[in-house]
Amino acid sequence: MKVYIVQVIPEASLGKVSQEGYSTLEKAQAFVESRSDRPQQISPYLYHTADFTDYLIYEVNIV
Repeated sequence: MKVYIVQVIPEASLGKVSQEGYSTLEKAQAFVESRSDRPQQISPYLYHTADFTDYLIYEVNIV
């Protein structure tokens, strides 16, 4: 089973991992795209904002 988690990394910070996991990549992307700072997609797993915040989506295998 795969789960998708999101890490939010503001400029010059270690960042935080979201407290929720998502069952599909599309749901994780929808979460990121709904954020108020309007992240722009760089790749399916990376988003970036104008204020240099990165959103990274990780695919995690649950055994």
